[in-house]
Amino acid sequence: MRIQGFPEQEMRITIRIILLALFIPAAVFAQNQRLKSPSEIAREQSKAVVIIEALDERGSVTGQGSGFIVTPQGAVVTNLHVVLGASSLRVKLPGGDVYKTSDLVDVDEAKDIAIVKVKGFKLPVATLGDSDKAETGEPVVAISSPEGLVNSISTGVLSGVRRFDTHRVFQITAPISQGSSGGALFNSSGEVIGVITYLLKSGQNINFAVPINYARGMIGDQPSKTLADLRPLNKSKAGAEPRPSLAESVEGDERSQLSGASRGKRGRTQTDPMFARPDEAFKLFYRLVEGINMINASEVAQLTSTAAVIKSKEADDAEEYKINYLTPFIGLALTFTRPEHLLTGVEMLVNWSVVDLENTFGNKYRKHTVGKEKVLDYGKLESGKKMVATLDGNGNVRSVKFTKAK
Repeated sequence: MRIQGFPEQEMRITIRIILLALFIPAAVFAQNQRLKSPSEIAREQSKAVVIIEALDERGSVTGQGSGFIVTPQGAVVTNLHVVLGASSLRVKLPGGDVYKTSDLVDVDEAKDIAIVKVKGFKLPVATLGDSDKAETGEPVVAISSPEGLVNSISTGVLSGVRRFDTHRVFQITAPISQGSSGGALFNSSGEVIGVITYLLKSGQNINFAVPINYARGMIGDQPSKTLADLRPLNKSKAGAEPRPSLAESVEGDERSQLSGASRGKRGRTQTDPMFARPDEAFKLFYRLVEGINMINASEVAQLTSTAAVIKSKEADDAEEYKINYLTPFIGLALTFTRPEHLLTGVEMLVNWSVVDLENTFGNKYRKHTVGKEKVLDYGKLESGKKMVATLDGNGNVRSVKFTKAK
């Protein structure tokens, strides 16, 4: 077909030019979107990742976490648990500049996000990505300041997306440590896709980050509250003493490993969840797992003092107690010896698919039957514990139990 008055040869040339004009920019764009190495990401983005120190009324450091700057005027994204309970904050930039503040732009208690505001100008900012586009299996880079070590880098993959009561979290294999909370999780294009939140210590590289899109709508440069406004969150009732953190119930090195966990003011009845946030529940669960064959019933009672604990089984040599709702969707069962009352088993009561289990603990298990129950036996873990998951008749995971390996 030929358009009247337009030579066929010239029309073909014109079409080729149009096609080139369409495809060349796309090729250039694709080239510009190439994957970046961890060292490139660190070089381009780490100037915006900061240390946040929590200070008491005397100016003494009571805790430390990480954060990252998201506006040139000084809005800093971090975890709420990093700043909660502090009288003021000291924000340290990698270049040596230090800002002291008590101002907050916004907080989200359920998602553990806080936007801190310092009085900055032309500060380095992290490039934000779209966390909704993140895919399981893609490489990630975590930049934070564990133990105060400025801009430590670790790499891994996004191994899963977990659904909690109010939001999603990314499960990642990039190693993180105490002090990493609030750090930045980057994709391979050098864009922040998550806020590093917490780790499950007994797991092997089972770490989590909150998708950055949850924080995007909170970002701004106008403070709306101060740290003093957060203090009522630490009280169970008006005029009551601040509720103790779970970390305050343990000694030694374990204190730092649980600094983000706090006892709920819930759970006082058998139908009321002990924790609103699953990460807090998991931290209690793994504290108990670490205490198998080491702590007794009185120590467990201190850790679970806000919960309604009921005796569910009793035998000559053992007894079992339950917390029906550790969270709205997770229960807990504890086994003790008699008469010593030594903790020998910790069981999480869940309603998971096998995929959920594998995303959390991996797929290196052996299937077999114990009595009438089908189990997935993970055998002896590096921690010295034995782990077994029990399935129901539909093939769903109903419990995950840890005991001391023989």
